Amino acid sequence: MSVIVDALPDIDEAAGRQSVVETRVRLFAERHDELGTHLRFTISGYVDGLIADRGYPAEAGLHVGPRGLTADAIARPADLFVDIVTRHFDLRAGAARLVWGRLDEFQPTDVVNPIDLSRFLMEGRSEARLPVGLVRARTFLPRSTTLEAVVVPHFRRGRFDQLDEPSSPFNLTRAMGIPDRLRQGYGGPPELYAKAEGTPYERVRDEPSGSESLQGGLRLTTTTARVDWSVSAYRGRRAFPILGRRSAEREGGSTLAAGTEPQSFVIRESFPRFTMIGGDFETVRGLWGIRGEVAAFVEDELQSLRALGGVPGRSINGGIGIDRRAGDYRIAANVLWSRSDVDESDPAAQSFAGDEEVERTDVSLVLAGDRSFARETRTLRLFAVYDPAESTAFMRVIGAVSVRDNVWLEGSAGVFAGSSLDVIGRLTRRDFFYARLKVFF
Repeated sequence: MSVIVDALPDIDEAAGRQSVVETRVRLFAERHDELGTHLRFTISGYVDGLIADRGYPAEAGLHVGPRGLTADAIARPADLFVDIVTRHFDLRAGAARLVWGRLDEFQPTDVVNPIDLSRFLMEGRSEARLPVGLVRARTFLPRSTTLEAVVVPHFRRGRFDQLDEPSSPFNLTRAMGIPDRLRQGYGGPPELYAKAEGTPYERVRDEPSGSESLQGGLRLTTTTARVDWSVSAYRGRRAFPILGRRSAEREGGSTLAAGTEPQSFVIRESFPRFTMIGGDFETVRGLWGIRGEVAAFVEDELQSLRALGGVPGRSINGGIGIDRRAGDYRIAANVLWSRSDVDESDPAAQSFAGDEEVERTDVSLVLAGDRSFARETRTLRLFAVYDPAESTAFMRVIGAVSVRDNVWLEGSAGVFAGSSLDVIGRLTRRDFFYARLKVFF
């Protein structure tokens, strides 16, 4: 059982201020069973509850009670799968989380599972992965070689927050200022945007279903000359939406008369296909570990906020890192690089060539470390990321103390700095701190 009280003070008095205080409760249960030597079961699930004051200016599509009070509760399975295990082959079927990639927190090839952004920021990637229904088969070949095939038959989107997502302070669709862009006619033809203050709009989430939601990929892992490495390929869908806009009249199939203004707008959330080809490696030199990872998204769709729509393109993300583990501490440093370009062979993308919003290069520095004390009854974890070009940064510190057997008290603080078009820059006013009690039974 976990009880967490968190606050996001947002001391800036500027427009869009959202000062938040929350209480979150989680009950989690897990069981592992083995039936003979070849059959294993894992069953787990959780119940989450929220009571919060998420004060926010009145906005279409945002439903909160008096003074921003809101409450929510969910009950969901976590890992829920069966493993069939033999010497040369294993098969996993059910809801599960698979980890691809080797870098810290930002793993370009880790595309099988979507994440919960709020848990990623407050706790880390391992806690943020959301299980998906899948079938995973692995064949164990000679010389430490493994061939893995994954099929995900049903799409599951990423979440900004699993608890009352529309009002969440980590909801990036509001951090992007979409309503204001619609009202101001931001960067586009007048007939496609609302001009008057208060023009109504609605959201339509276009999630794939049936055969359109099928995803899958392959990963080959092996060891050569004391270097562990792998190559992978995955055909999937973006876990977080691309936002587009159209008038409600056109959504219904009709066409606006010349010179008339639309009466309402639809913000369409879509989850386009991508094709990823990636690779990673890891080795040890003395006391230091060396890791690298790269993912090329040869078919992708890029978000344009100026046009409020998706742009056909491609991107590449990669990084290299070092780490050292000695006794009770571990420290790691990573350098990440990314580049995105529009697909100029597509007529719809040609007008965006040279647009710095979608054609951009980013370099980020990541630092991670953890230390345990007093026979592992006290722990301290640090995570920081800095983008020197955009002058944005995020730092999170988590400290925990075992006050008695199976009872932990934890505290954390996270700080954002800078403002830009990247994820960290859009959350610049979402500094947070929390206290949490964990009890294990």
